[in-house]
Amino acid sequence: MRYRQLAVGFLMSIATNYIWNIGNSSSSEARDVQTKTAQAIPINPNLDSSTNQLPSLLPKSVVIERLSFSNTGQLLIEANQTFSYQGKFDLVSGTYKLVITNAKISPNFQRPSLAANSPIERIRLTQAGNSVEVVIKTIAGWQVREIQRSSNQQVKLQVSLNSISQVKPNSQNPVLPIDNYPNNASINTGDRRRGVIYVDAGHGGHDPGAVANGIQEKDVVLPISLDLGRALQNMGYSVYYTRTNDVEIDLEPRVALAERINADVFVSIHANSLAAGNSDISGVETYHSRNSPVGRELASYVHSQIIAATGASDRSVRGAGFYVIAKTSMPAILVETGFVTNPTEAANLDNPNYQKRMAEAIARGIDQFMHVRGK
Repeated sequence: MRYRQLAVGFLMSIATNYIWNIGNSSSSEARDVQTKTAQAIPINPNLDSSTNQLPSLLPKSVVIERLSFSNTGQLLIEANQTFSYQGKFDLVSGTYKLVITNAKISPNFQRPSLAANSPIERIRLTQAGNSVEVVIKTIAGWQVREIQRSSNQQVKLQVSLNSISQVKPNSQNPVLPIDNYPNNASINTGDRRRGVIYVDAGHGGHDPGAVANGIQEKDVVLPISLDLGRALQNMGYSVYYTRTNDVEIDLEPRVALAERINADVFVSIHANSLAAGNSDISGVETYHSRNSPVGRELASYVHSQIIAATGASDRSVRGAGFYVIAKTSMPAILVETGFVTNPTEAANLDNPNYQKRMAEAIARGIDQFMHVRGK
């Protein structure tokens, strides 16, 4: 019993408490980037030798070493060994709290800086006894979600929109519950000075888009969009996505997110179709808002690159009033990558090599436009 009492006293005597705040410069809490809030209590030197050996029998503490963003916008919390944790997102306060027991913050802890328009308002790490608490506060309309761990020495978190617009009356498409909302709106932490591109994969979820020849539009525009994002990232651009998996999102949130992140370019990826009896028609159409000369300029660069790279029929650059290009304030285009009602073009659109060629052509067109605009 005496040894247990001494061990408890020993552990209490070395308790420390550290807090790190990471946030935007607009947040008052973010000014205290690193604050040590308590000093270690001196260790009693008069413990006998058997008591001095007791702490070595206790589990070794997990050391939280860094917090960083992956190239796909996931927030990573990494440690020196495997660990378990508990996490929960409070939708009302927009706060995600994660607790790691038997852990401590590394003296050389590495942490990221947040962009001025990041959906994350602040990140705070606190040493609370023998646990580390991580609190992430998002701006309104966003949430933090846990995703599958690739290693038990890290936690992966995804920041995404926390809801979608209500389905219109009489629609048969159900609204997805917030708790089941997938990883849309992925964040990329590339160099914003290079440019911010918003990639919008059309349709998704219960909305398949055009359907013909055994394929659905939503299933071919998503890989093209992801390939496009990767190509743009390789060019140094910061890329945001409407969706990175099969989820239905209404038109208004697509535009709202592009505005929120202050995108330099909005590009929406679609596939075309025609009524039965027109299966011989094929080709690419690139749309811009009728009232946007700069949108037409962007569309022209992208369209030219697509035709040159794919050999698809040129169905020209066109003005239109589609919601996502008419309601955005930045240069915006909508690319109809081909007709699923044409058997040959449908096969092309379903081919990963063709999808990549299409995506890289769109990226080159955007890059040309950005260079001309001085980016």
